[in-house]
Amino acid sequence: MISFIVPAFNEGHAIIDTMETIRSVTGTHEIDDYEIIAIDDGSMDDSRDIIAKLAADDPKILPIYHEDNMGLGRSIVDGIHKASMPQFIIVPGDNDISMSSLSLMLHFKDAAELILTVPINKEVRPIGRQIVSAIYQILHNIFFGTSVGYLNGPGIWPTEQVKLLNLTSNRFSIISELNVKLLTKGVEFAEVPIYLQADEPTRSTINIRNMVEVVKVFLMLVVELNLKPNRQEKRPLNRVKINFGR
Repeated sequence: MISFIVPAFNEGHAIIDTMETIRSVTGTHEIDDYEIIAIDDGSMDDSRDIIAKLAADDPKILPIYHEDNMGLGRSIVDGIHKASMPQFIIVPGDNDISMSSLSLMLHFKDAAELILTVPINKEVRPIGRQIVSAIYQILHNIFFGTSVGYLNGPGIWPTEQVKLLNLTSNRFSIISELNVKLLTKGVEFAEVPIYLQADEPTRSTINIRNMVEVVKVFLMLVVELNLKPNRQEKRPLNRVKINFGR
């Protein structure tokens, strides 16, 4: 029982490939009870029409339409609040998560409440992005005590616990925000290694708007988790070790 949240903005026919990837991987793992929440975030191409047709043909696809572009973060939050399954996974509409990575995550989806992923072939990304990502990870681990391998990757999240979070990110920082907030609450988690696709990223994530939000969300988390008089009490990390030989 799992919800697939598929945010899309000007993804065109890649959305069809994304749906096929989800259907294929759920079939491999014999998962019948699932839903696909597809969010068109004010696309200017034919993404909305494609999602509408797919939803008309498949009752498992539940569409959400934004009249204007609201950002990845808002799309994901809308998808989370529409989700009805106990777990959810975010699959970008451009189909940039490999089937092997999705398959491995689903294989271990019940190992812990929260499944994080750690890419083991970061060299496929430009060196500049690797450096920014490493600095970002170190700062979060120092300030919030998260001590995990990667905060911004694909994952499997507990739906009801995430619905209780006050998520404010409008862009890609939504992933690290929800992970930091769950980890500091002591949510049980496990880490799974995955391979990045060699042709990632399909579009640059290092730009002025994204960097501004990264700084903004980081400072918000510092205030909310470390400085507020009524800040939540941080709990120790609740890591579950996976036996990958099983």
